Amino acid sequence: MKTIEVTENEVKAAFNVAKSDEVKQVLAALFCKPENRVSPTLDDYKSIKSYEDACNALEEAPIDESELKKAGVPSHLIALMKLETVSRALWGKEFQPKPDAEGSKLYYYPWFALYTKREIDNMNDEERGSLLSATASYGAYAGFGYLPTYVRSSVANATFGFRLCQETSDKAAYFGKQFTKLWADYVEFNFKVGDKLK
Repeated sequence: MKTIEVTENEVKAAFNVAKSDEVKQVLAALFCKPENRVSPTLDDYKSIKSYEDACNALEEAPIDESELKKAGVPSHLIALMKLETVSRALWGKEFQPKPDAEGSKLYYYPWFALYTKREIDNMNDEERGSLLSATASYGAYAGFGYLPTYVRSSVANATFGFRLCQETSDKAAYFGKQFTKLWADYVEFNFKVGDKLK
């Protein structure tokens, strides 16, 4: 049997260019020590690192993407289905978002902004976070079904709903940064997402 040696830097480089969570999972299975991998659980939102992790934690089967595509379901709606599953897993066992008649509850959502190259160059690592090459009017309103579009099809806001909200700003930030590619698949229109800057 032939032995193949791979350095840690080569594995990191492969992770950085991987286009899907499935490829990243294969790389992790091949090169990461099992004792370093935390099983996805609803008790620790940071253990949810992929859509498949969310499905495992929720004990449900992943959607059949190929069947949905054959049925003509657009890719952005498939991404939305995945985001909703991830959001439920991040909520954990105890939390369920519910409307509040008094308006006293706060919910949080990831937001993405469009910056110029000079603005990005002048940011520190904290400010850079995970940048998405898109814009949303007045910030990115979280929601699940109400999507009015103004002027261009690349400016939209979802004003109502809780499916993509989290109960803490930390969870919302994690949701945006860990799942940037999935968010981009959901909102992208004729653009490509750049690399994460952090």
